[in-house]
Amino acid sequence: MKNAANVLTFSRILLAIAMVLASPFSAAFWVCYLCAGLSDVLDGMVARTYKQESNFGSRLDSIADFVFACAIAAVVVIHVSIPFGLWICAALIALLRFLGYAIGYWKYHTFSALHTYANKIAGALLFALPLLYGLLGITASGTLLCAVTAASAVEEVLITIRSKDLNRDCKSVFLACGTIQR
Repeated sequence: MKNAANVLTFSRILLAIAMVLASPFSAAFWVCYLCAGLSDVLDGMVARTYKQESNFGSRLDSIADFVFACAIAAVVVIHVSIPFGLWICAALIALLRFLGYAIGYWKYHTFSALHTYANKIAGALLFALPLLYGLLGITASGTLLCAVTAASAVEEVLITIRSKDLNRDCKSVFLACGTIQR
């Protein structure tokens, strides 16, 4: 297959949609959920192993991550009672994310989601949210997710503001990511 990595990434979008359409927390939900998570782990490895890395693939990965995050959020929002404080936190994080993307679009004229370590950790926690909910309850798991996701959103805004050139693979605000504006 010419670009198996992109096929894996695109499958995450389809699996996320199927996850929302499945009965909440049913066997079909969990199969879609786990397969989507597996596709997220494998697509980057396949792209690097078979030299299939591309700007399109990077953007598709960010879009698939966003669709998957929205799908998990939709299932949780519809089927779990969420404390008001977590709603406020989620709204503030969404505003931070949109601010970062707006600044990135203004500076680079393209969608600018970054693949930082903090974003990867936040994504892993979001992936684990249904499991964490079962273990810790919504308040503890939601607070943990909000704290990590807020930190990753702030970091992405800072990197976007400080960087002259877009480097989607910038790993942290603490590491050199290319040309920094002074």
